[in-house]
Amino acid sequence: MIKSDFHVHTSFSTDSDTPAREQIEALINKGITEICITDHHDIGYTAMEKADVNTSESTNTNIESRPFRINPFAYYEAILGLIPEYSDRARISIGVELGLRTDYHHSIEDFAEVCAWDFIIGSTHVVNGLDPYYPQYWEGKSKQQGIMEYYEATLANIRKLDCFDVYGHIDYIVRYAPNQRENYSILDYKDIIDEILKLLIQNGKGIECNTAGFKYGLGVPNPENYVLKRYHELGGEILTIGSDGHKPEHTAYAFDKVPAILESCGIRYYTIFHDRKPIMLPL
Repeated sequence: MIKSDFHVHTSFSTDSDTPAREQIEALINKGITEICITDHHDIGYTAMEKADVNTSESTNTNIESRPFRINPFAYYEAILGLIPEYSDRARISIGVELGLRTDYHHSIEDFAEVCAWDFIIGSTHVVNGLDPYYPQYWEGKSKQQGIMEYYEATLANIRKLDCFDVYGHIDYIVRYAPNQRENYSILDYKDIIDEILKLLIQNGKGIECNTAGFKYGLGVPNPENYVLKRYHELGGEILTIGSDGHKPEHTAYAFDKVPAILESCGIRYYTIFHDRKPIMLPL
């Protein structure tokens, strides 16, 4: 059984309404004993109006006016204050999910240093100023072009920024591509995927197995099995497991599927982080 969830959002994230305590309680009730809260901090990102998108997890009515940023000190102190309360049932770690962008790289690198984080996820949420979540991203471009631009932005982020431990949901783009996985093959992008994975490994970075892909109806995690296996084949060893849950019912989502997926990729260990240091746990 997987015992850690290292991608969890709370009401500190713009797209979640769930207090941290509720997320922690839900995870403990599911048998999770290593929990890392990783709320969003996306410098330069302001949410547009989310107009009737069925994948939206939040019930916030004014989300369009709120930036995707946290006050790091208030956030850190709030989570830190919960740690003693749960010390006999779970280890609570304090992390952050940084939205990576080359145009804000100095500010992002500086933010990573403001608190003693246990863990930092780096993610691509914005390409050329737009999140693929929004239909506007896809206007005037083919599905293949939109996907390739996303992977190119991811590669550029990895080349420019070094302030993270693992790269989050590498194929995030597929969640919001037109018709998702229909007429999509990861093999069409295998060369740039290899570049991304090789550079991550070279830089000592890991990837995550993000189970929200199942929640979004993809039938696979993010990234899909091919990418997980290829990371392992290329010599990658650091792999965290996270639900990307914004609500209690989405924490540790589909974790029962993970061991078989990882074992089929030749992976026998997964990773947690304490004080930005990786710790390997057997499946």
